[in-house]
Amino acid sequence: MAALIAVAACGGSESDSATDPPATTAGSTDAAPEPAEPEVGRPGGEIVLAVEQWPECLNPITSCNNATWLSWSVLVHVRPRLMEFDANNNIGASPVLVEAPTVDNGGAVLNADGTLTITYRLNPEARWSDGTPITSTDVWFTWRAIIDTEGVLNTIGYDLITDVGHDDPHTAVVTLSEPYAPWRELFGGLDGILPAHAFDGETDISGHWNDSIPISGGPWLQESWSQEQHILVPNENYWVPERMPRVDRVVMVPREDTDTEIVALQTGEAMAAFPQPFPGAKERLAPPLAFVAGAGTFIEGLWINQIAPDRYFEITKNVRQALAYALDRERIADVALGPIIDDPVVLQCAGWNPAFGEWCADDFAGYRQDMDAVERLLTADGWTRPDPEGLWVNSDGVELVLQWNTVAGNKRREDVQALVTEMTKPFGIGFQIINYDPGELFQNRLPAMNFGPVALFANSTTPDPTVTAHYDIDGIPSEENGFSGQNFTAYASQRASDLAFAIDAEIDETARLEIVRELGALLAEDVPWIPLYVLPNLLAWNPEVLEGPGVWVSSVYGGFYDLYDWTVIG
Repeated sequence: MAALIAVAACGGSESDSATDPPATTAGSTDAAPEPAEPEVGRPGGEIVLAVEQWPECLNPITSCNNATWLSWSVLVHVRPRLMEFDANNNIGASPVLVEAPTVDNGGAVLNADGTLTITYRLNPEARWSDGTPITSTDVWFTWRAIIDTEGVLNTIGYDLITDVGHDDPHTAVVTLSEPYAPWRELFGGLDGILPAHAFDGETDISGHWNDSIPISGGPWLQESWSQEQHILVPNENYWVPERMPRVDRVVMVPREDTDTEIVALQTGEAMAAFPQPFPGAKERLAPPLAFVAGAGTFIEGLWINQIAPDRYFEITKNVRQALAYALDRERIADVALGPIIDDPVVLQCAGWNPAFGEWCADDFAGYRQDMDAVERLLTADGWTRPDPEGLWVNSDGVELVLQWNTVAGNKRREDVQALVTEMTKPFGIGFQIINYDPGELFQNRLPAMNFGPVALFANSTTPDPTVTAHYDIDGIPSEENGFSGQNFTAYASQRASDLAFAIDAEIDETARLEIVRELGALLAEDVPWIPLYVLPNLLAWNPEVLEGPGVWVSSVYGGFYDLYDWTVIG
């Protein structure tokens, strides 16, 4: 029993971490407290950053947090976590904890009745920016807020918690009704904790923190946020000396298409950017600019919304498989990533990152361009092709045209759209391209299932193989569940859902891998979405004015995470 819980306490992320990224170098809200006097010895200055996707709201547990850039530009700098990832995506204790819970220290216990108890010992030095200590009550409150908040993004894992003991302010005792292998990412990882005292006991926080986060438990404090800019200043009450910011202020500005983002760097308007890979990157980021490209944590593909309101026909398994057989995914990967990395690799699994352990298999390797397969699948579904050079037509006379959404102004994704539109014409499959700005797509349309039926975007991964958010049958956002959940493909497979939950409940790594393999094969058969590639990360800056970027390029927290360690030159 102790051996099994040891896997949950110490395995996975630490043994299956990403490798060091290969480097390629070229060429105020009223509620916010007044900042204290700058720390003696701080070099000072101001950093200006170009941000390629701008969140429309800030709430850390509602659909606002469906936008990755809310995390990268705001939350990772101000929201404390119990367990956190390092630069190589190994998970361990954050400064909020005295130590990580383990079997040896009694912090991780699988009980005889099948329940799991995790005991967190909190650092008595940890405090919020207003001086209030960070305590076990904050952990309890965060659990209740995630369960009680209307429109919460995701409750997976937290809904297994039966109690968070908080009698001792420096000890949080979390009890789960059953084993949960990704427990380290509850209240940590990409999540965090909330200050209970800031909400006056109201655990439904849907009406709070939508346009400002006035209290911080990280190195930075939010001075102001709007649709025009975001300003961070040092949190003078932060208790970790080695993470105290070295500059006086960080200003982030939205530059939401590839060209304006890179021009901002080239003209000196911005000092650094964390862009997605784009065509011509090596040439456009030539000296005096510099960049590093590293292993990515985001997997990109064609996500197929089976209940899209703008679908013209039912998006059956045969239609999804036919689309997969009409694609040359090697060519797509080369066009999308060739300008950044040599020999781009096609992603062959639906939910796991090949950089993390052995979870990703060659489940989708059998999908290559195959006209016979397309004809067989569509004919079986009642489609015909009156014009051998035209589109397939169903029994209602509707042509096989799929509305396709992605981020407007993202040159790489728009190039992929153009390529695939031409690629599938000979197979009788057409597309209607309608693109949106990132806030509209990720914070409004995806959570309301008002997109597609096809969308090109990326989802984050961590070293743990949990994929429950993608395949939970009860996590399909709907009016009935308050549009909660992240099963954006509306993939309603009970078997897939059960397997995903079984992966989370299994704490023996060998047994987990067997379940992952079973789910992977099922996903390749059902094709809820079509995996394309792992996005490499790219961080660019001007080394003549800025020193420090590059260490966290491959982090799940984004390349700006260690802003506290950057300095302005001159």
